[in-house]
Amino acid sequence: MTEKKKWMVYATWGAALATGVLVGIVLVGKDGNDSGLARLVNLAGKADVVAGPSYELVLARHYLCGVRDEEHVSVHTNQLADVMGNYNGWEIVQAEPVKMILMKREQDIAPACKENGHIGIAADGMLALFHGLPAEQDVVQTFYRIDTARMEASLPKEEWENLKRGIRIRNLAEYNSVLSTYGEYQWSGQ
Repeated sequence: MTEKKKWMVYATWGAALATGVLVGIVLVGKDGNDSGLARLVNLAGKADVVAGPSYELVLARHYLCGVRDEEHVSVHTNQLADVMGNYNGWEIVQAEPVKMILMKREQDIAPACKENGHIGIAADGMLALFHGLPAEQDVVQTFYRIDTARMEASLPKEEWENLKRGIRIRNLAEYNSVLSTYGEYQWSGQ
């Protein structure tokens, strides 16, 4: 991480921590009980005023199959430090005064790929991962061009037809197995 990014992260954390401490002081009375909270609720009459300002966490997951999904979590600034403990191993991609983007590279295929993924041949001759059957042409990820002439000559007709229809992928092991099996038919351009 560059020095500028580190400084920005520290400044953001410092601001969030200071806000959390300030909110904690306001919410807890001078005598150490929640009398400050009770007074604030009575005055405002709204629970969301008590909660204080919120901070947005964007959790971006990148899967091996090329899928990226995001989850947005709203966290009250006075709880940010506690919540961040849940995201050990996540990389801070961007930090702003009211929002932080965290990224995690998952060593698996996405749930959507497990649910309805098929590897097959795209119309342009590329080995590809599809959401659904290859006939629907909903490409999720492309790998490499296949030497279809060599493949048709080498493989049993049934195996070639299965690949054209699409081979169902349910987990990372199947994904890797299919890529490994057909890697030898990668077109070399000669």
